[in-house]
Amino acid sequence: MTSIGLIGAGMIGHVHAEAAKRVGTKIVSVHDPRQERCEVFGDEFSCEVDGSVESLLARDDIEGVIVAVPNDLHAEFAIASLKAGKHVLLEKPMAMSLRQCDEIIAAREASGKVLQMGFVCRFSPAALRAKQIIERGELGEIQHVQATLIRQRGIPGLGGWFTTKARSGGGCLIDIGVHLIDLAMYLSSKQSPLRVYGKCTQTFTTETYAYDEMWSTPVVGGTFDVEDRVRASLTDVSGTTLAFNVAWATHLPEKTLNDGILIEGTLGSLVVDLWSDEITRGYASSGFPKTESISISLTEAWDEAFDGEHRAFANGIATNQLDVGTGTGEDGRLVQQVVEAIYASDNIGHEIAFT
Repeated sequence: MTSIGLIGAGMIGHVHAEAAKRVGTKIVSVHDPRQERCEVFGDEFSCEVDGSVESLLARDDIEGVIVAVPNDLHAEFAIASLKAGKHVLLEKPMAMSLRQCDEIIAAREASGKVLQMGFVCRFSPAALRAKQIIERGELGEIQHVQATLIRQRGIPGLGGWFTTKARSGGGCLIDIGVHLIDLAMYLSSKQSPLRVYGKCTQTFTTETYAYDEMWSTPVVGGTFDVEDRVRASLTDVSGTTLAFNVAWATHLPEKTLNDGILIEGTLGSLVVDLWSDEITRGYASSGFPKTESISISLTEAWDEAFDGEHRAFANGIATNQLDVGTGTGEDGRLVQQVVEAIYASDNIGHEIAFT
């Protein structure tokens, strides 16, 4: 049985713990500076509680560590875990800067341990099936990918670290946009950006935004200095174009735009809803357009994606090597580079060369 520790007992920490439990991974201990939350977590998952990151990493009964903390702590705790000889599953985004990404990768190389990025969307049943179809050549050469994730009222923890640039590094782009950037490049195998354009806006304020529910706890009177909406495009060296439409919040009526990924190729196309039990393929037969619905066997796509991520991590620990298709440190760095290019393009108001 794989034995892991968890740094961070917040909501995403709970999601990871539940997935680890489902796939048979043992959670040995947890650390979070919020002692009360840590104690509740320990009771819920029948694990020990460590009073510091150092004491958790010093344990001999922990093989791997899940780093599930605010973005500004990713590099510090990932590097510390690798230096302590632990395998690491690092939540997205990889870090706050390319320099930090490089420092994490250097720590991985020095440790000889596995570093897996938390790009869980790669493991959604629909994404897995789409990748198979693309790899079989059924779409031909990929020409365009359009990725959309629109929340009508989904700003997480308004006023807290999510919406404070100094701690998060950005808003919806670096929070949920990173999933789309990674998945679009991964599914299409177009991972050599040439040009990037981005437009980032903030439509709402703490005074004009209201919500029914929220991921993470809101902070009254807190900071909101990041974008809540992004529109971006990327051109690959192959000529393939990728477009990203991301929002934490919008005035658009619900379901105006469907979340998911559209993939167009020379021989066909795919419409992929990551959390659905089917995807749609468009193709031609004798020159006439045809449509095929491809059923996917699943129980709960969200849970199955996290289960797949944790099976991959357990296997990476067992073999000291990541499975093919699992997000690597280099994948995390590339996504960070695209994110920074989008922000840079927004700052100057026009397309930029990707360097």
